[in-house]
Amino acid sequence: MMLETYRGKYFHPRTQFITIDNSGNVLESDNVLFSLKKGDPISTVSGFFEGLSTYFEIDEDNDIKFTCIHLENKDKKEYTCDIEFKTFAGNQPTLVIIHDFSDHYEYYQEVAQSRNESVINSQILELQNKYLKEKEDFKNTFIANFSHELRNPLTGITAFCSVLQKTDMTLEQQDYVEVIQASGDHLKNMIGDILEVSKIEVGKLTMHEELFDFQALIEVLKFTYIVKAKQKNIAFEVIFDEKIPKYIEGDKTRIKQVFENLIENALKFTTSGKITFSVKENQRRARKVNINVSVQDTGIGIPADKLDLVFNSFTQLNNSKKYAGTGLGLSIVKGLVELMEGKIAVESEEKVGSTFKLNMNFKYPINQEDTTSEQKLDNKDKSALSKEKYNILLAEDSELIQMSVLKILAQEGKFFLDIITNGEDAIESIIHNEYDLILMDIRMPGTHGDELTKMIRSLPVPNCKTVPILALTANLYDTDKKRYKKMGMTDIIEKPFDESTLLKKIYKYLK
Repeated sequence: MMLETYRGKYFHPRTQFITIDNSGNVLESDNVLFSLKKGDPISTVSGFFEGLSTYFEIDEDNDIKFTCIHLENKDKKEYTCDIEFKTFAGNQPTLVIIHDFSDHYEYYQEVAQSRNESVINSQILELQNKYLKEKEDFKNTFIANFSHELRNPLTGITAFCSVLQKTDMTLEQQDYVEVIQASGDHLKNMIGDILEVSKIEVGKLTMHEELFDFQALIEVLKFTYIVKAKQKNIAFEVIFDEKIPKYIEGDKTRIKQVFENLIENALKFTTSGKITFSVKENQRRARKVNINVSVQDTGIGIPADKLDLVFNSFTQLNNSKKYAGTGLGLSIVKGLVELMEGKIAVESEEKVGSTFKLNMNFKYPINQEDTTSEQKLDNKDKSALSKEKYNILLAEDSELIQMSVLKILAQEGKFFLDIITNGEDAIESIIHNEYDLILMDIRMPGTHGDELTKMIRSLPVPNCKTVPILALTANLYDTDKKRYKKMGMTDIIEKPFDESTLLKKIYKYLK
C-alpha cells in the first residue's frame, strides 16, 4: 500500500500511447504528454507526422522507430522524444508510442558539449603552447644572432683600446681611449643583461659551483665601490662578519653579479648620504652557512604602490633621463637569487632610501685552506713554455676580429698567426700545417665552428686529436657549451674579449 502511495507521488509517466486509423486520425490517446481528442489528426502533435502517412496504411506487422525528434505541446513545452509506429496485419489501428527522453538527451548533449569543449580547449592549449614555443625560439634565435653581430664590432673596440693604451699617446688621447673603453664596457654589460634575462626566462641558466675565496670577493667589491662612491661624493660602508668562512662553495661569477647589481642600483639612485653593504652570518648547520646580505641606500626611495614592480624585466620606475638604464638589473638579481635557492626582499620609503635584503645558503669546507687550482693554472709562468714561437690558426670571417687578434698576438712576439675565413680553407690549412692552438669562430660561413671542430678531430693527421681548439662565441647557453664540448672543443672565449682574456686563455693551453 505504501509502495503504491510512493508510486503515485513520485512516478511521472513519460510515455504516451495513441492509436490512429489508416487516415492518421486519433482513435484513442492517454494524453500523457500531448492533449488529443478522438478524430484529431495525429499531425496536431507536430508537422513531423504529416510526412508519415504511408506508414498508416501498412497492412502487416511492423515496427518503425524514429529517435531524437523535437516536439512541442500546446503550452509551448518542448520535448525530445523517440517515436515508434507499430502496424498490424488485418487492417488493425496503428499504435503510436511517444517516449519522452528529454532529460536523457539534454544530459547527453551536455556531456557531448562538455567533451567537445574539453577537446577544443585542449587543442587551443596545444596551439597556444606551440605558438609560445615558436615565439620563444624566434626570440632566442633573434637575441643570439643580434648579440653575435653586436659582439664582433664590440670586440674590435675593446681589443684595439687595449692595444692603443700600450702605444705612445698624449694625456688627452689617453682620456679619449678611456672614454671609448668605458662606453664599450657599458654596451657589453647591457648586451650581457639582455642575454641573462633570456637565459633565466627559458630556464637555460644554471649555476656552476666552485670553491672560492669569499672574503677576497668582498674586499674587491669594497675597494671598487669606495672609489665609485667617492666620485659621487657619497660614502660607501662595508660591514662584514669575520665569522663567515673564508672559502665557500658557490657560483662565484653569479654571486658577484648579484652583489654588483644591487650596489650599482643603489649608486644610481643615491646622490647624497651613504650606501651600506652588510654581509652577516646567520647560522651554520651541516656544513652549510646561512648568510644575510643587505644593501641600504639613502637615495630617492620607491613608492609603496611600486614595490611589487621593481623586480620586473624592463621596468624603470623612474623614467627621468637622469636615471637611464635597461631596467634589467633587479630582474636578473631576483632570477639569480632564486636559482641559488635564496630569497630577496625590498623595503623602501620615498625620499628616505631603500634596503634590499638577501638570505642565501652556501656550502663550506671544514678545511679552510686554499685548495683551488684554477688560479694557479690561469697564472701560468710564461717562462715555463717550451717554445720560443707558437703556430696559431685563427678561423674567423670578421676582418675586425682578425685585426684585433693579430695586433694582440703581434705585441707578444711569441706567435706565428695564420688566418682563414671558411671551413674548407681551415681543413686544408690543418692538413698541411701543424698548429699549437686553434681559435675557432662558431658562426663561420658555411660550416659552423663546432661542426668544423668535429671534422678536424677525425682527420688522420698527427696532432689533430690533441690540438687545443678554443671557441670564439657569444652563445653561452649550457646546451651550447655541452655541444661544443661534445664536438671536441677545448674551451670557450666569450665575445667580446679583451687582450687580457684572450692571452690568458691562449697561454693556459700552450705547452
